[in-house]
Amino acid sequence: MNFFKSAEGGFFTCTPEEGSKAFLHRFAAAGAAIRYQAVHADEVEDILALDIALRRNDTDWFEHLPPEIDSQLVHKLYYGHFMCHVFHQDYIVKKGVDVHALKAQMLELLQARGAQYPAEHNVGHLYKAPETLTRFYRQNDPTNSMNPGIGKTSKRKFWQENTPTKRINTVRFTVKPGGAMPAGPTAT
Repeated sequence: MNFFKSAEGGFFTCTPEEGSKAFLHRFAAAGAAIRYQAVHADEVEDILALDIALRRNDTDWFEHLPPEIDSQLVHKLYYGHFMCHVFHQDYIVKKGVDVHALKAQMLELLQARGAQYPAEHNVGHLYKAPETLTRFYRQNDPTNSMNPGIGKTSKRKFWQENTPTKRINTVRFTVKPGGAMPAGPTAT
């Protein structure tokens, strides 16, 4: 290990049993914020959980939050995936803090840092997909049938713009005793 000639640190090789036990720590770490929130509900507003990817050449793994953000947090928990720059950052938010506004501030900091988010669990319906990802979705699903609305994109067929919905007439079928369907639908 040439790395340790110029840096402090160390490592050890786990036995299979030690490796199995160490692997279990991921479940304890992932649940720690949730357990803390349950025990300290009187001082915790919510948990802000982010999964981020730093740039592959980023050597500054630990964030430095400005005081106006740090003061809104009870605790910060960090864990991640060794050597792939993907980190889970769980923030236990103080009671009374607007979690949505805090999240917007956090995402601005991550964007300025060049980090990608979400890093592991895709954008889902919670995050706006970057334009390159939106193009990928549109190319691979031209009818927008597989996951409409992903990445805050259109929920409409063929990627049409979202528009306010209007009430439309519904069609109701009445099943008669014995299970026979009527000859046609009844519009209401």
